[in-house]
This record gives sequence, structure tokens and C-alpha cells, in this order.
Amino acid sequence: MAELQAGKVMVGHKIRRLRNTLKLSQSDMAAELGISTSYLNLLENNARPVTVPILFRLGQTYDIDLREMAEDDSSRLTALLTEVMSDQVLDGVQMSRRDVHLLASQHPNAATALIMLHQAFDQMRDAAHQGSSRQGEAVTPQPLETVRRVLEEAGNYFPELEEAAELFVDSMGPAYSSGKLHQITMHLEQKYGIRTQIMPQSVMGNLFREFDPHRSRLLLSENLQESQRLFQTAAQIALVGYRDVIDSIISRLDIDDDSATLLRITLSGYFAGAVMMPYSDFLMAAKETRHDLEALGNRFTANFEQVCHRLTTLTRPNERGIPFFFLRVDEAGYISKRLSAGGIEFARQGGACGRWIPHQAFRNPGQIMTQASSLEEGQKLLTITRTHHIPRTQPAHYGTPAYAIALGCDLKFAKEIGYTDYMINLKDPALTPIGLGCHVCERLHCQHRGALPRGQKLRFDLSKRYSGLFDSLRS
Repeated sequence: MAELQAGKVMVGHKIRRLRNTLKLSQSDMAAELGISTSYLNLLENNARPVTVPILFRLGQTYDIDLREMAEDDSSRLTALLTEVMSDQVLDGVQMSRRDVHLLASQHPNAATALIMLHQAFDQMRDAAHQGSSRQGEAVTPQPLETVRRVLEEAGNYFPELEEAAELFVDSMGPAYSSGKLHQITMHLEQKYGIRTQIMPQSVMGNLFREFDPHRSRLLLSENLQESQRLFQTAAQIALVGYRDVIDSIISRLDIDDDSATLLRITLSGYFAGAVMMPYSDFLMAAKETRHDLEALGNRFTANFEQVCHRLTTLTRPNERGIPFFFLRVDEAGYISKRLSAGGIEFARQGGACGRWIPHQAFRNPGQIMTQASSLEEGQKLLTITRTHHIPRTQPAHYGTPAYAIALGCDLKFAKEIGYTDYMINLKDPALTPIGLGCHVCERLHCQHRGALPRGQKLRFDLSKRYSGLFDSLRS
């Protein structure tokens, strides 16, 4: 249980949620745990921290994952609330970071309600700006945000798809591991009558994959590498052979048609990743190689982004990997894909922090880089990053799209990751102070700042010239 947090663990809302799920009264749960009802009440209201002995009793009494139970998600709520409070419409409301943290840690349900209200307000504001909202017309969330929310609420783990992928891989036999693309292509043709054809880029245009149902053909762009062809072929198998599994997941959700279509695409990709990198084998290999991303890619015929993405899905109860977060940042600094984990929540608007190492990856293309950093609340992070290119589908003079892939976790997991060996030998590795986004970061005198923190004002002085415009923030 070394992974349990040594400090105060305030997870009363999780205990209350567990009790309500089990339909137990406070007195019943208290009796089963061997504590008083009044003490359980204090725990549920975060008036007392949950001790390691209590966590042990919870794990022994109920079928729960202790790491998940012990994970204090107040940092995630604090980050989201900070973004809410930095909205310009709340300029007149003064809340200190301490107030925001207290609300997130002691009243997580109220904090979640405020966050949901602000997200709904944001959607209505966007619709009004776009002129697409008519009187009486319901404003629905954008599909991208809806799917991101679904993934985060599921912990980016879908057991039905994992089981389906494992059964599929088992059915392929031992030859699968030595020739995945050939085996999976033959399976698609023999079982579903769909032939795979590699087509020139001049025909495919900006498409990587297209299914032609009339001729039963799967068309793949010649620009795709082997790992990408494997992924796209496996995703097509998910769409034609495992639609019932995907539909059963979607049927439990209250989402609009566009979001359901995007989620179906996303889940077919999830299945493809699970087929390429079967859960238990991949987790074992990750531990064996100490999360050597390139070695994992070579072993499982996967590219850098696919390996990093798969590592974020290893959240199976009682068979968990490190809780990684994932970001994909483009050359302009915008986050095009994000998966939060381990209590880390990134700003939902704008770019990331200029001090953060993913932005330095573009100066060192193809090189894996690491950084130990600290957030404003004191949380220590480890980030691994490298550039990644996607196949170019447009004229050469437009350039090839490049991204920085960032994989990160709490710094306490550093000893399990080979890239950090140079840090382990340092008694106190230097931590780079970063934020989750300029508009929600209150660090003063930052040369990398690219935007004014919401609610802050600049101070102008004719007698001084700062190194950056935003160095003149009012403190």
C-alpha cells in the first residue's frame, strides 16, 4: 500500500457515494467497518481525513479499488473551479485560491454543480455568439466536449471492449503476434467479406480510411504506416463486427445523435488499440520495460501516440497501471486532444503553459524529453514528451503536421519509469513551476506568459520596461 497518499486523504464524498450505491444506512456501514456512526458521518463530510487503516477496512469489506478510493480528486476540481472563477462575468466576485480549494475539497458536490452550470452557460454563450440559438431551442453541448466528458467519467476504460478485444485476439491464434496486419486483414475479408485495398493519396485526398459498402472494400491511404494501417483495419472490424458492444455502451448515455456518432468512432478506435496492445500483455510489458515507449511500440507494432494513448486506459480494477494523463499539442500551442487522470485537469480553453516541456519538443524533433514540474497547488508532475507527425495529405509546401505528445503522471511514480533514472540519483530534482493555462494561472513575473489571467489588471509605469507585457501584473 505504498502508493496510498501519506498526507490527508479527503474522500468523504466517495465513501458516501459507495454507501448510497450499496443502499446502506450510515449505521449499517459503520457497523460493517467497525467504527461509530458519528465518525463515519465526519468522514463523509470531510471533517476528518480517511486514514490508511480505514482504507484497508474499506478494501477488505467491499469490492473496491483502493488506489482509486484513495485518490483525492480535489486538485482536479480546484483547477476546474479556478477556470470558472476566472470568467470575466465573475470579475466582481473575489475568491482566494484557498477559498476555491476549500470548496473543492470540503464540498465536492457543490463544486461539481457550479462547474456544470458554468459549462452550460459557456455552451449558451457560444451558441449566442454563433447566432445559432433560436428562442425555445435547446442548446446542447458540442460533440467533442460531450465525448471528452464520457471518456473522463469512464476513466477512459471500457471493460466490454477490453473483453471483446481479448476474445478477438485469442481467436486469431499464435500467428497473430508475428504478423498482425496480415492476419487482421485476412480476418476482415474471410469473416466479413471486406477486401482491403491500399489507394494512392491522389485518390484518397485527405482521407486515411474509407469503407465502401457497395463493393465491400476498405480503402486505406498509401501514406499510412504499418501501425496506422493496423489501427484503421481493426477499427473497421469494430464497426462491422462489434457494433452491438459499442451500441450497448452508447445506449446507457443521454447524448445527442452527433455525439453518439463521434463516440462510436472513438470507441471503435479504443477497440483497435486494445486489439493491437492486449491489456494484460501490454501492462506486463510496460512494467517490464519500465515504460520504455519506443520499446513498447516496437513490440506491439504501434506508434508513439498509440502507445501513450493506450497507457492512459490501464485502469482496470485490481490490474491498474500508472494513472497517466495525455495531451496532444500542435505547433501553435493548442491542445487538440486531452485525457485527464490522476487528479490533473487542464484548462479547457486556450493553450497550455509555455514553461511546460511539450512546447520544447518542437526544438528537438524525435527526441524523448522529460521534465519534473510543480503546479500552483503544490502537486508535482512528471511529463514525458516527443514530437509525432501524422501523414501529410496536402501539398508538400504546406508542411507536414507535427504535434507534441505529452504523457505524464504524479512524480511519485518516477521510480517506475526508466526515463527518470537521472532524477532518481538527485536528492531533490529541480522542479519547473508551471500552470494549467495562462488565463487560470496566477504566477507573477513569468516570461512565458502569453495571456492575462482573468480578473487581473496590468499596471503601467513609464519609468520601467519589463521583459514581457504581462510582467506588469498588479500583485
